[in-house]
Amino acid sequence: MATAGLTLESPPIGQRITFTRTAAETDGARVELEAVMAPGSFIPPHVHVHQEESFEVIGGTATFWVAGRRVVAGAGERVSIPARVPHRFRNRSLADVHVSATLRPALRVEDLFERLFRLGAGGRVNRLGAPNPLVTAALIREFRDEFFYLPWVPVALQRMLAGTRP
Repeated sequence: MATAGLTLESPPIGQRITFTRTAAETDGARVELEAVMAPGSFIPPHVHVHQEESFEVIGGTATFWVAGRRVVAGAGERVSIPARVPHRFRNRSLADVHVSATLRPALRVEDLFERLFRLGAGGRVNRLGAPNPLVTAALIREFRDEFFYLPWVPVALQRMLAGTRP
């Protein structure tokens, strides 16, 4: 279970996160974290079915794509992404990018982050941060509402292929 101050790192994706406020602290309303992304690192395109996500850039310059639109944000700027809207993130600069992120509602996303980052720390994910297909399917079954789904494949099909109800 995540606690405020817990830091997780995934070298394959060049990202480190630290939980700043947890679901337990916000009565499930949200989870807040800070992330540091190394130069060249990225989060691939995905959608959150039930969660909105917002970012504030603390340092550096971040490049987001939200619903296919490119958004370049510097320190002090914010980017908000409603649930079900495809988005991705990349650090195209030569310096670390530091962001604050909030996901609403929290659901069990802290547990999903812990699982994914521990897989990454163990070298069990590819350069996109994804584990092998069998582990991915198990994660979809366990974290049906929190999973980061591919935006170009219907969520119902991804759930069905993972062996859970659409």
